[in-house]
Amino acid sequence: MTSPLLRNCHGSRPTEVFEDFFPEGIAAIDFAGEARTLLVGSRSGNLTLLSQSGERLLEERNYVGLSKLVWADTGDIGVAVVGENRLVCFDERLKPLWDASITGSITGLAIAPHGSHIAFSTDSARLHIVTADRKELAKIDTTRALDYIAFLAEAPEIIAAAEFGQLCRFDLKGREVWNERLHNNAGDMSVSEGGERIFMAAFNHGVQVYDKSGELLGAFAIDGIPGRVSASAIRNRVAVLTLENRVFWLNFDGTIQWAVDISHDVPEHICTTPLGDRLFIATQSGCLLEVSWP
Repeated sequence: MTSPLLRNCHGSRPTEVFEDFFPEGIAAIDFAGEARTLLVGSRSGNLTLLSQSGERLLEERNYVGLSKLVWADTGDIGVAVVGENRLVCFDERLKPLWDASITGSITGLAIAPHGSHIAFSTDSARLHIVTADRKELAKIDTTRALDYIAFLAEAPEIIAAAEFGQLCRFDLKGREVWNERLHNNAGDMSVSEGGERIFMAAFNHGVQVYDKSGELLGAFAIDGIPGRVSASAIRNRVAVLTLENRVFWLNFDGTIQWAVDISHDVPEHICTTPLGDRLFIATQSGCLLEVSWP
């Protein structure tokens, strides 16, 4: 039976893999590319681990106030932000390994693909890079508070951006590789393999695309105002969620492959798998849908 979420779509129609429901609402999702598992954080503070086919594998209920969530590609370590300023690192069984209270509010969070490093930023315009066992490697003062952070798998570096004014790249010791000024607001950032493409959901300016040196390559104009973006590592696929509650599935040239209007149940989160063959959509009601393409 087709999900109600897919009734108003056009283009290369995907296969519905599974649909699940989290009545308490979904606060965050993240996918482990190597382990092929999806981690869901609910608004009531539950963590649920699912296989890519939708089977519920594990659940842990000790994360009340969860607001952000990252899950290493290896599927053996993750980090959650609980409240505004508490970091909780957990293992493959979703059991806490350590937690730390941070000065200020945490605005951005990322974990290295193999779980070796964690990066987080605060509203005091400071970026921290630590190892998985809590050793601090770098503390970087930035022009603005950074909201979006991504580790690169191919180099010991991170790419980060502020909601307005800054797009930058650092190595894991805190040395600046480059720093570019942004002239538009951004609602989200996603990075493809090797940082070859950096996608920014730039609201009225469309989806802006930068190269690995921070140079603007151009922008995708779509029907709506992009607020979230999620790119595959390879295979040239990117998902875009607009403020008008539409989800677009495009290639890296900006050609739309598929689109759906989900206005009747507002979509809040999207997550593309690294191979660009699957897309997860989480809605306001707590519905979680996975679709796939050949």
